[in-house]
Amino acid sequence: MDQLKHISCGIKGLDTILGGMISPSTILVAGTAGVGKTIMSLQMLSNACKEGEKALYIPITTESVEKLTMYNSTLDFFEKSFEVHPINRQLAEKDPLTTLIEIGNIIESIKPDRLVIDPVTPLGFGFIEQEKRRFFYTLDSMLQERNMLTFLVGELLKTELHNSVISHLSDGIIYLTRGDRNSRADHRLEFIKMRGIDPGKRSEITSRKYLYDINSTGFTVYPHMKTENDMKLEDTRVETGIPGLDSMFEGGLFKYNSLLVAGSPGTGKKLFGLQFILHGLENSEPGIVITFEDTPHQMILDARRLGWDFERYITEGLLNFICCNPSEIYPAEHAARIRETIEAMNIKRVFFDGTNHLELSISDNLEIKGYLHSMTSYLKSRNITSLFTTDIAPSECPGHENIDAATIMDSVLVLHNSRARDRRYMCVTKSRGTKHMRSVKEYAITESGIKLRTDTLI
Repeated sequence: MDQLKHISCGIKGLDTILGGMISPSTILVAGTAGVGKTIMSLQMLSNACKEGEKALYIPITTESVEKLTMYNSTLDFFEKSFEVHPINRQLAEKDPLTTLIEIGNIIESIKPDRLVIDPVTPLGFGFIEQEKRRFFYTLDSMLQERNMLTFLVGELLKTELHNSVISHLSDGIIYLTRGDRNSRADHRLEFIKMRGIDPGKRSEITSRKYLYDINSTGFTVYPHMKTENDMKLEDTRVETGIPGLDSMFEGGLFKYNSLLVAGSPGTGKKLFGLQFILHGLENSEPGIVITFEDTPHQMILDARRLGWDFERYITEGLLNFICCNPSEIYPAEHAARIRETIEAMNIKRVFFDGTNHLELSISDNLEIKGYLHSMTSYLKSRNITSLFTTDIAPSECPGHENIDAATIMDSVLVLHNSRARDRRYMCVTKSRGTKHMRSVKEYAITESGIKLRTDTLI
């Protein structure tokens, strides 16, 4: 037998988590009906064919090859070139020994590099437990004779895995589940076991659940956002682009800092973020704007009224927008889109508008903090300067507000509208790693953006 090798499984995100599948090996893909086991298997076979592998699909079914192909052809990724040899499900349940011989003959004639049997659980259905175990040991021996990657699709509850002989014979178990979250189905994947992966990563991989999505384009798994392994923070400062603000941070923010701008509606938080991004663009620093409330077009129009030509920077490839409805996104999916854009454009500045909107997609406050912590840690590891905004209730005493996300951010700036004086004030309540002015300063929203008074008010 050749040495173990890592090969692509063909599922977006899954290779990122695992580093590829180990071949030869036998992987059980288990779950109840409707969780995407078959789509996942077909996508792995289709991509294997595109990479030059010989792939074999053995569905245990009552449907014809023509009907299976007709349904599968509606999937964008489907590749018709892999071999399909269906086995009648009724026959498989009534006469498993004949079925075992038939499977062996099919494998011997095709000699595949990658095999899927879908589902494997009806095999040996009529046997008592002892005979069923003997049957699957024989099937396992047959599969081991071939130097191939095998996926066995199992219609199993998670509670049934422990007592299933198929689980014990498999090198890895991928379990899929489906739940409800607001208006969307919530799909999660977990690795019950996975032999052959990096021992240093095994505990992390097998102890976590990963969100995944299924649509006509295929099966996508969303890895958790992780910091760069060789993180080296650049101890330099960058200008915020807000005249007068940098002096409150001893000359600007550290390049890797995350700044939270908090205030009630109407205090100019969004304008702060856009001006921060604009200053970076004017210095050839690619930026990204993440928004839930306003469309990119609306933000571009708002900026145009201030004389800021964001369309130019979009055309030049320096600016991108990610706009999502928070009630319709997976947090992990959202994070993946952000990460892909950042790495594709080598982003230097991020404006994340409205962390409070995350409550519509993440119901648990601790999970929101976990999301923001992962996000800010990832941005810091890439030495990206980021500005987040959040809504807070109006206060007559700026600087004493209780802000949940403040503990996660490197710096916090609170904006305040004074009804009594019809003026706007700000104060820095936190600045990690540097001294900052705790005094309250007045600022104004002008026709060209936000500006601060140079004198201290308090």
